[in-house]
Amino acid sequence: MDINHDYPGKEFDDQWKQFVFPKNYVNPEPKSRYHLVVIGAGPAGLITAIAAAGLGAKVALIEKNAMGGDCLNVGCVPSKALIHQAKISKCMGEDTQNAHLSPLLFSQAMSWVREVRFDISEHDSVKRYTEAGVDVFLGDAKYADEQTIVVGDKQLNTKKSVICTGARASVIPFEGLEDTGYLTNENVFDIKDRPESIALIGAGPIGCELAQAFNRLGTKVYLLDAASRILPREDIRASEILSEVLLEEGVVVKTGANIQKVFKTDSKKAISFDNNETIEIDEIVCALGRLPNIEGLELDKIGVETDPRAGIKVNDKLQTSNPKIYAAGDICSLYKFTHNADAQARIVVQNALFMGRAKTNNMVIPWCTYTDPEVAHVGLTKVDAKKQQINCEAIIVNLSDLDRSKTDNKHIGYAEVLIGKKGKILGATIVGEGAGELLAPITILMSNNLGIRALDKSIMPYPTRSEYLKRIADEYNRKKLTPLVSKIFRIWFKLTG
Repeated sequence: MDINHDYPGKEFDDQWKQFVFPKNYVNPEPKSRYHLVVIGAGPAGLITAIAAAGLGAKVALIEKNAMGGDCLNVGCVPSKALIHQAKISKCMGEDTQNAHLSPLLFSQAMSWVREVRFDISEHDSVKRYTEAGVDVFLGDAKYADEQTIVVGDKQLNTKKSVICTGARASVIPFEGLEDTGYLTNENVFDIKDRPESIALIGAGPIGCELAQAFNRLGTKVYLLDAASRILPREDIRASEILSEVLLEEGVVVKTGANIQKVFKTDSKKAISFDNNETIEIDEIVCALGRLPNIEGLELDKIGVETDPRAGIKVNDKLQTSNPKIYAAGDICSLYKFTHNADAQARIVVQNALFMGRAKTNNMVIPWCTYTDPEVAHVGLTKVDAKKQQINCEAIIVNLSDLDRSKTDNKHIGYAEVLIGKKGKILGATIVGEGAGELLAPITILMSNNLGIRALDKSIMPYPTRSEYLKRIADEYNRKKLTPLVSKIFRIWFKLTG
């Protein structure tokens, strides 16, 4: 980022950088031996380090870019702050008299993004971790051997280590893309002036969130994907609902889009497709998933097996092929979410320090795409259940039927819960206002092996959207009212009438 000129929120950026990668920081002298050296200060690394230090272990933490990792600096935090401001912009934009304010609203939005990032960064700062008893080293790490890690001119000797180096943006090498120039989530929040138009390549969660946010802030947005629909990993109905919303808001959604070439025109960038169509835009953002950061560590030297797309290979205890070395977070997981990294870090601390038996194979991992409406999911989808030949029934509640949705004039969304034998909850998808929050009770039930009948005694406040849970449970119970049970009831009422 160019810091030599003023831009919206520069004062917050200056302070943020001082927290996450302070100027003139001098690495400490290493201890003679550590219980644990953690490489990477993203969510998995931060939690591993501070938890281990809190238990009394001697811990070193190494980071080469910025404390907080992608989530704080270029991921969850800035994107959700931008989404919040985009919602405000949408409300203001519905008044046609405010249409001319788009550039100003964009500047305010980006300033807010930088302010929020700064506000949260102290929690992940070098200062906080140093005060918590963690030796923080800034710089590139590489293994000299399985118990020696080199950072600059320092050598760290350790009993065990944990690799938490995360992942980076994946980019498909379309013809002309490098020469034309592009952004990813790692630098899109550095934009200082609102682009008139933008193309987002990739209609997964990142692409959909950014597409809606930029569109609401006054940019013409093209959302492109080679797949037949947006959010291709989600339930088809969820994908269709969000696609309709984006189209209604003015996003140009192009699925089945096969990019042939990217190039520059006199004043813009351009993308051509295999159907001879060409679009011109000011900026291109690649949102094509994530690749693990395994380079530079010299893992082959210490017998740690890796895969260029899947990352470090681990067992269900997060132990690598070298028993003295563990991994956690995006570097080794299919589920590249902050909350998953958090959960894995807790497992690593138990197993690396105490010969624990904590495992990942029973983890229930939810996720949410923070568009408007939100799309949240946990467990199996109907397609998954069919592929695995699992018999289940899907119970659906339209959120628009809830009284709270009617009072709030919210008419979009649904909750679908898949229920298997004996009322076991197999999965759920929720689309609507606050879907991520609404999914939490289902995740708790699944994590504790509690079936749908656990809701029978629960009382939900009225009027709230959480009432969907009672409606799901009531519908399940109604379906269990077999002809035999109905006959017994009729006899009972006849005898007691």
